[in-house]
Amino acid sequence: MSQFLSKWFIVETAFAQVHQEPTFNSSCLTEGVLGESCRILDQKENWFQVRLEDGYEGWMNSFYGIEQSERNKPTHRIVFPNEKGFFDPLFPFGAKTDQNLPGSIQLTDILEFDQILPVAINLLGIPYKWGGKTSLGFDCSGLVQSVFKPCGLDLPRDSFQQRDFFADYEIDFEECNPGDLHFFGKNGKVTHVAISTGGKGILHAQGMVREDNLGNEKIFSNQKLLDMYMSTHSIRSKFRS
Repeated sequence: MSQFLSKWFIVETAFAQVHQEPTFNSSCLTEGVLGESCRILDQKENWFQVRLEDGYEGWMNSFYGIEQSERNKPTHRIVFPNEKGFFDPLFPFGAKTDQNLPGSIQLTDILEFDQILPVAINLLGIPYKWGGKTSLGFDCSGLVQSVFKPCGLDLPRDSFQQRDFFADYEIDFEECNPGDLHFFGKNGKVTHVAISTGGKGILHAQGMVREDNLGNEKIFSNQKLLDMYMSTHSIRSKFRS
């Protein structure tokens, strides 16, 4: 394995599926995105065992990119304003590039908390995809990780890891602010995460990226999810501590 530790696999497609085993028949765990630098851990024929930038490990097929001795070093995030006044990426969501491109740089290069919801709202309607974390499809924790990253907030990949990450910052449901995280599950096991939109509203990936309500008084309340509610965690307290 040591022979690979100085090598990188650079994703050259919009996304690259990461599998549990070196075969397309195994489960897709997550995805790499365009320009992501993945540390090579091992190789079996045309499959690389890689560690993604968020620490996630799995197997990626070689046709998704190239092998090189240095990691990719992107310098800017390229965006443009849309008709809603928010900012859309010029590449598949979360993608990176080291190419020279014309553009402009904002004075503030970290969007912070007040941009979490605008970024998330831009993704409404995108289909659910197990293991997905790009604008071609998200799972619940992939959505949260991908929304928070351009806001300068790096989160772990899976929902149970995200809850552990914010374990010391649990708050009452009624105390949540827009952008805080709600976690759901059964028998003490976290299986779902959603972003608070304020009050009892949430934005999450379930079937597609959608908005829901966790209030019993609402006609369109997601009662099934409400029954699985576990905890709420403050984003601001974590990153300002």
